[in-house]
Amino acid sequence: MEGTYGVYFGTNLAGKVQVRRQGLYYRFACRCRLTGEVVCRLRVTCGGRWENLGVVVPVDGGFGLETSLPVKSLGEGEPEFSLVPKHELPGGAMSAIYPEEPFSYIARFRRDFLDRQCRRTGIRLPEHCL
Repeated sequence: MEGTYGVYFGTNLAGKVQVRRQGLYYRFACRCRLTGEVVCRLRVTCGGRWENLGVVVPVDGGFGLETSLPVKSLGEGEPEFSLVPKHELPGGAMSAIYPEEPFSYIARFRRDFLDRQCRRTGIRLPEHCL
């Protein structure tokens, strides 16, 4: 997986991401060109799984991000990098939670987040977990 890859915003090439392996982690260094009108997250997709790498921030007259991720978090294959608006919700389903009832499966969720939809609070499950 080590190498330099393009990062896309929609269908437009916006920059590049350099990937290096450091022990049990992949180290990502992203540099891209954006207008700055929309706050964007860098997402990597590999082997049918995706990970949010974080929000790109102003760096050297453009935008960038440096972060790392455990090797076991990504699948095998060629990674694809994309920029997505921060407010864009991933697809998936919503699982309602109720304060008066125990939710014993909470430890299983890694990439999920608390959401409120139609006045109900729940856990949003990514599509690949369904």
